[in-house]
Amino acid sequence: MGWRAGFGWLLLSLALLLQGCGFHLRGGALLPPQLTALQVKGDEKSDLYRLVTLRLKRAGVRLVEAGEQVPVLTLGSTQVSNQAATVDNRSQVVEYVMRFNTEYSLQVPDEETQVFNATFNRIFLNKSSEALASSREQEQLTKEMQEQTADLILLQLNRVSF
Repeated sequence: MGWRAGFGWLLLSLALLLQGCGFHLRGGALLPPQLTALQVKGDEKSDLYRLVTLRLKRAGVRLVEAGEQVPVLTLGSTQVSNQAATVDNRSQVVEYVMRFNTEYSLQVPDEETQVFNATFNRIFLNKSSEALASSREQEQLTKEMQEQTADLILLQLNRVSF
């Protein structure tokens, strides 16, 4: 039993050391105390809204309805656009750059509104002979960028200063 107790103390010490230096497991965002309760505004039917609210709940944030005097996170609409990146010798587009952009803001009572912007770019191949595969690839890229945006929003909320 002696070596087990020593091993237990070692693990406890290591855990305390990691916690003391600011290390947190992924998805375990610790938000400022002012953000323990939050109202989220935006298109409730959008995937981004769903992803952000899910992450906030996992982080222990209590989501409230309008009327309470709590900070308000407003999620703007998302814009997705494709732009030609590479053209072959027959003037056919070979690659596109998909650009995903959204703006969101945080209004804390008695504080100035803070506005943030999230933009991601991805390159994908134009597979004109495989139109269905190309559209599925675009859908998948859009979903990935929405996931990254939701992660970025929580990261920004974690680092927001009042």
